[in-house]
Amino acid sequence: MIDIFAKKLRMHFKTTYKIAYETVDTADIVVLKLEDERGFYGLGSAAPDFEVTGESVDSVLKILQENITSDFFETSFDAWYWYHQEIEKACKGNPSAQSALEEAYLNLLCARMGITIKYLFGGYRKTCLIIMSIGLKNIDETVTEAKEKIEAGYRIIKLKCGHDVEEDIEKLTRVSSILPKGRVLSLDANQGYEFGDAEKIIKTAKNLGTVQFIEQPLSSDDWDAMKALRKWGLPIYADESVVSEDSLMSLLSGDYVDGVVLKLMKCGGPVNFVSMFHIAKAFHKGVMIGCMYESNISVTTGAYLALALPIDFVDLDTGHLDFLDDPALGGVEIIGGRINNFSPLALR
Repeated sequence: MIDIFAKKLRMHFKTTYKIAYETVDTADIVVLKLEDERGFYGLGSAAPDFEVTGESVDSVLKILQENITSDFFETSFDAWYWYHQEIEKACKGNPSAQSALEEAYLNLLCARMGITIKYLFGGYRKTCLIIMSIGLKNIDETVTEAKEKIEAGYRIIKLKCGHDVEEDIEKLTRVSSILPKGRVLSLDANQGYEFGDAEKIIKTAKNLGTVQFIEQPLSSDDWDAMKALRKWGLPIYADESVVSEDSLMSLLSGDYVDGVVLKLMKCGGPVNFVSMFHIAKAFHKGVMIGCMYESNISVTTGAYLALALPIDFVDLDTGHLDFLDDPALGGVEIIGGRINNFSPLALR
């Protein structure tokens, strides 16, 4: 017998977070808990974004409450791929709901097995570097925050950009000038540039030699133009362009980009994430695991996957590090710019 608990919550950012197309102070999520008769439990969380996944917290909650009852789990509980297929059917067209349910199921399964998702999907490494993002701020604030991140031990710092290319170039130049040896940057334009401005900042980044790649410099549907930007030699990673396995296959088969950003909320959960990771690697493309505005619950799931597989870049900071009132305690610990340890997740 599996008890099912689901509710929607609003989390509040410690400070206002700004990217090219939005400014946010809060994030709405759905939290899911599955608990068996022996007291083992698994947590999952959905962070729907209507513009990206077509979902809201109300639609996610409705699907989970109407489609998932105790009868759903009557088949042998350890048949995890069978459950993956059933979860996909129950949440069809609702990837963040699917992700929350699959996270909760797999976390419960792993708790009963005495392992974690890290070992279920590969157990590739003990630790890895994590990217730390700086949202859109003025130049002085950006430099100050970059210094703080450097002092805290972060080795890869992401600068959000895509609003004003001249200001973005000045920020990039200033931050590059204070980078110690062995520290690098990445850029994330969140679709903010027109082609000419994207060329400007990419050329600057290439000349500075401090930037590893740029994410989504152009509109999510402007694939040909993104491909054209690759001629400058700075790797282009697609984020908003990747919304499904179909879009991933189209991007990769057309060789439009150098890498992709995969997120649980868009993939539909860990199993699809792993599948899409292997597809990208079959095309010899880079992979970054990212996140939406997510709770510690789903960020921890992402961190397990980051250690399970040889993922190239890990960007999971916009979550448990940013909220005043995350619903979960425990989970992933980040120390010195690395995923360092995990402690059991529990709802407050």
